[in-house]
Amino acid sequence: AIPLISLLITPLTLLAVLLPGAWCLALAHALLHGLMAVLEVLAQGPVWQGAAPPLWAVAVALLGVGLLLLPRGVAGRGLGVVCLLPALLWPQARPAPGEAWVTVLDVGQGLAVLVQTAGHDLLYDTGPLYSAESDAGQRIVWPYLRSLGLTRLDAVILTHRDSDHAGGYRSLLNQLPLGRRLTTIPELDGERCQAGLAWTWEGVDFALLHPPEIPAASQGKSNHLSCVLRLSTAHGRMLLTSDIEMADEALLLRQQGEDLAAEVLLVPHHGSRTSSTDAFLDRVRPQAAVIPVGYRNRFGHPKAAVLARYAARGISLWRTDRDGAVMVRLQPGGPALTGWRQTSRRYWQDP
Repeated sequence: AIPLISLLITPLTLLAVLLPGAWCLALAHALLHGLMAVLEVLAQGPVWQGAAPPLWAVAVALLGVGLLLLPRGVAGRGLGVVCLLPALLWPQARPAPGEAWVTVLDVGQGLAVLVQTAGHDLLYDTGPLYSAESDAGQRIVWPYLRSLGLTRLDAVILTHRDSDHAGGYRSLLNQLPLGRRLTTIPELDGERCQAGLAWTWEGVDFALLHPPEIPAASQGKSNHLSCVLRLSTAHGRMLLTSDIEMADEALLLRQQGEDLAAEVLLVPHHGSRTSSTDAFLDRVRPQAAVIPVGYRNRFGHPKAAVLARYAARGISLWRTDRDGAVMVRLQPGGPALTGWRQTSRRYWQDP
């Protein structure tokens, strides 16, 4: 496409300025029309996609490209193909059966969480809508899924209709196949997300705890319809709470009892003063909590009073505005948490 446009179509178009008649433009149009027809056919073909390889594999692949570009007959030129193999065949990293990896992505003031088991992938919310032309689905979530080599999602949970949670859904719908869809947004296709639904993937139990079939405290506010998901493994639990508020926490306390306990908690409503009550934290008893929050967001989340409640209980706090994406691994020995800016620090970041 590049040589055809550079050497023929563009010169013919410029030549039409100097020469009489429209034959130059007609020929340029015919060439461009044929080119676009070929490109449209190619665009419909299958696209290979793999997990992003490590730096050393990329360096070896670049060496391989250099070898393949050597003049024909140079000894060792064929080794370039071998050098490409590590980058092209790098396997996807997956949890072992019975384990779960949870990544709370840094999408700004919003929420998007990827949950992975040995053979399945679930997305819990899709991040915010930034503008009419941009959202977290196309800017953050989809590129991250591609870097992992994922070509589909087995399930998507849209917890409620707020744009900071469901804003990236349309972009993801256009990018890759989505399996089971659970939501409280009535106009969207999919199953109703409600308490009582449960399933198991590779030894990891998934259970929806909220909302009930008929929300007792909806008050016309979508936060009260937030889907609450509990992940349970032999190595620990994590509770994903979306934007539930005090009334919803009280309802969970009445309905779930001691079954709310979890080693890791996704802090409700980004650390708003409307959530994280003392009674709720005392029942969940988390060892660590993750706050999905935007840097210097206009709501002032997380609130100082809320942070004080977690600190008073000795709960380790992780924040996406400070730590970047937070990775939680429910694995033998108990849950392990790391921040993207710890494992992939850049030179411009504070030590």
